[in-house]
Amino acid sequence: MVNGMLIAGGAFADRQFRLFFGGVFFAVQAIWIQRVTLGWLAWERTGSARVVGLVAALSLMPTLFAGPFFGVLADRVDIKRAALVTNGLMALVLAVLAVIAGEVGPVGLGAAALAIGIISAAHHPIRMSLGPRLVSTDMVQHVVSATALNFNIARLVAPVFAGWIIATAEGGTALWIAAVCYVPMLAVLPVLRPRALEPRAPSPFLRDLRDGIAYAVKTPLIRQALLITLVFATVARGALEVLPVLADGGFGRGAAGLGFLTGAAGAGALASAVMKAAGVGAVGARIPLAVWAAALAGQGAVIAMGLAPSWPMALAATALTGFCATWCGVSLQSAIQTDLPDGLRGRVMSLWVVVGFGTVAIGALGIGALADVTDVGQALALAGVCGAAAMGAVALGVRTRRNHPM
Repeated sequence: MVNGMLIAGGAFADRQFRLFFGGVFFAVQAIWIQRVTLGWLAWERTGSARVVGLVAALSLMPTLFAGPFFGVLADRVDIKRAALVTNGLMALVLAVLAVIAGEVGPVGLGAAALAIGIISAAHHPIRMSLGPRLVSTDMVQHVVSATALNFNIARLVAPVFAGWIIATAEGGTALWIAAVCYVPMLAVLPVLRPRALEPRAPSPFLRDLRDGIAYAVKTPLIRQALLITLVFATVARGALEVLPVLADGGFGRGAAGLGFLTGAAGAGALASAVMKAAGVGAVGARIPLAVWAAALAGQGAVIAMGLAPSWPMALAATALTGFCATWCGVSLQSAIQTDLPDGLRGRVMSLWVVVGFGTVAIGALGIGALADVTDVGQALALAGVCGAAAMGAVALGVRTRRNHPM
């Protein structure tokens, strides 16, 4: 078997993928800068964990409802032109928010987060369809690993950078930088030539939507991957969205502390992404035991985040959460993408986005609301316990179905 890193290197030999990767590198920096900045502005302006959770939820919630519909569109439209529209709109929203950042209150932050959420609901299935269509199908799993490595390098670097910018300048400056980071992607997209979809007869929109859902439900590997992602994203990734509350409300570390805490999650995620890019734990016909172990360990890490008695232990628990989140995310996305027909890629991946990103909104909103009633430590600990129980139920259901197929 060829080493995964070598195959990933082969993908970089393709000029189209190199250009795409270069544009995505900067665009991903923007994602993390705006996430940290919006969360901090919500905490700075209100001091409410509930508002922080709400802003995070508004930036993710539209994916729950609109994601599958945008997935159908991704399988119908010119994928390159669609990517130009979503990247351009994201840059525009961030630029407008940067202009009014000094005066914006919780309502304005919520409106901006909602706009970002709607654009993201369209952008994610488009991005996940475009990358694999730039390379041969045998490299898809390794392209997923390479782009995940890029995502998690940004996750390590951008939050610390954003925290430093916010602490030394202001949130508006950080938002301007995020907006500018979309420019390279907008410059690269016109020269890309993604693989064309096979011609097919026109069909009603809702039938296309139903066909994508049916394909995901009837394919055991995809169905299991979606269930694991649903539980893990709601709890573990939801916990990572309320880090402003943990950093300042729990430990009094301010914006710089938020940058380091988010950077710790990024460090764990980066270590995981490097291992996946090197071919460790490749997904075959079944979900590997390592993925199940990481899914359960991630819930334990959330509990440890809540119960951590010291700042170093909170950083370590957050790093473990980031490691497990990336291990599960890359493995499960690879499981779905590897043998997925191009003509169904947008619809099926939009379902993965719904459970991988949209449900984070529910987790963030719930943990934030609970933290206002009790405190952030107790809220995280309770969320981790519920997540572990739910993950056990999913594992039991998969085992029962495997032993007693219908």
